[in-house]
Amino acid sequence: MAGNNSRILIGSLVAGGLITAGIIFKMQPPKVETILPISRNVITSIAASGRLRGDVETNIGAQTGGRVARVLVHEGDKILTGTVVAELDTDVLGAQLGQATVGVATAKALLTQAMTQLGTAKAQVMSAQDTVRTAKASLAQASRPPLRSEVNRLKADVDQAIAVAEAKQAAARNRLSELRNGATKEERDQARAQLAQANAQLEQAEKDFKRQQALVKEGAVSKSALDAAETALTVAQRTRENADARLKQLTVGTRKEQIAQAEADLRAAEATLRGARVSGEAQLQTLLSQPRKEDVLVAERKVAEAERARILTEYRVGEAEQAVEVAKTRLMDAERALGVAQSRVADANVKAPFDGTVTEVVTEPGGITGPNQPIIRLVRSQSPEIRIDLDEVNLGKINVGQLAKVSCDAFPGETFDAKVTEIGAQVDADRGTVEVRLIPTTQPAWLRPGQTLSVNIVTDTGSNRLVIPLTAVNTIGGESTVLVVDAGKVVKKVVKVGPAGKEGVPVTDGIAATDQVIVIPTGRKPGDSVTATKSVAKN
Repeated sequence: MAGNNSRILIGSLVAGGLITAGIIFKMQPPKVETILPISRNVITSIAASGRLRGDVETNIGAQTGGRVARVLVHEGDKILTGTVVAELDTDVLGAQLGQATVGVATAKALLTQAMTQLGTAKAQVMSAQDTVRTAKASLAQASRPPLRSEVNRLKADVDQAIAVAEAKQAAARNRLSELRNGATKEERDQARAQLAQANAQLEQAEKDFKRQQALVKEGAVSKSALDAAETALTVAQRTRENADARLKQLTVGTRKEQIAQAEADLRAAEATLRGARVSGEAQLQTLLSQPRKEDVLVAERKVAEAERARILTEYRVGEAEQAVEVAKTRLMDAERALGVAQSRVADANVKAPFDGTVTEVVTEPGGITGPNQPIIRLVRSQSPEIRIDLDEVNLGKINVGQLAKVSCDAFPGETFDAKVTEIGAQVDADRGTVEVRLIPTTQPAWLRPGQTLSVNIVTDTGSNRLVIPLTAVNTIGGESTVLVVDAGKVVKKVVKVGPAGKEGVPVTDGIAATDQVIVIPTGRKPGDSVTATKSVAKN
């Protein structure tokens, strides 16, 4: 019996122990997985998406309107400055150019004609001015009395004319006297001596000529010596003939007709003398009678006529100058019209203003285009821009010059670098964003205008930060919190975090490296009793 009681007591004790152990197990706090923040070198960036645009995007069109004859480029073509991208129909433009060219030629001809007429009118003015000066000089001459020097000069001229006439009269009288008296013995003897001398010279000239003929045949002298001898012979013959004729005239005596001619010469000389005396006296009287009223009136009329002619020619010069100016204006207008026509013909070849990529053909061949209406759209891609719309809350983190990593979904795994060059001057009030522009520092071959790109602007190139798992952070209304275990209790802490990365979320403020951060805080609240179990962090 005692044995049975002992077994019952032991069994009761065992059962009671088991119950107590179960109660104690149920009273222990629940376990939560925690992790200690890990210190890492974190590069902080702001992510956004945007599009690649050329630094210059423009529509290319013609300066004039017309029908598009040809489009010489296609979408996607990369072209250089000056490349002809399209041509307009030039039939009408060519006709206009031809008309403008004719207009310029006509205007030049009219200007040349006007210049010629102006030159003629100016020459006429100069001639008219000379005529006026001459008429005024004549009036001045006619209006003044004769000067003593003029009277003396006229008297001297008259005296000289009378003296000349008297000398001619005396010579005619002497000639008549010689003819009437006949030749003297001395004159006849002199004539015979001259004939004898001429005969001797002729004889010598004939001998010289014959000798030169013989020498020329022998080749001893040149033909020029013979020519000189022949000339001397001819002179000697004529001299002998003249001497013979004079001797005959002196021997035969004077003929009646010679005397008659000498008498006539004397009468003429006497008449000339009388005329010189009468004319001289008349000229002297005329000079001494100046100024004469009728001469002054005539001179005054001539001056007036010359002045009227001068005024008329000067008026013609004015008209000619106006005609020249009109012709010049017409020529300038014609040249401008020609320039416009040439420019329009040149503009018919639409050229690229810069190197770039054709993004769109707006007007196809056969289409009608107006002045400056687009034919193609061209983007300059030498210095493209990336434009992103960034949330305004990030304005304080963005600065010009910051670097960025850029990628494209179409080319996974490939990135290139860019740099912030401009931050918008104002915020879009409707969207709460600001435009940020970046320029690629490297350009991969696959980069195209209009591409959608992912941009990560680096705001911190590397700082030590405490990193925790993304699941540990709860963000509501812009406030981020984490739950940590402190002395077996759940404690809530407000933290400042950066953008999440592959390693987790960097915490800039709010926790310490020794805090046990609950990895998955779902279902936990501050004040809960928990048992922390450490999680192994991945480095």
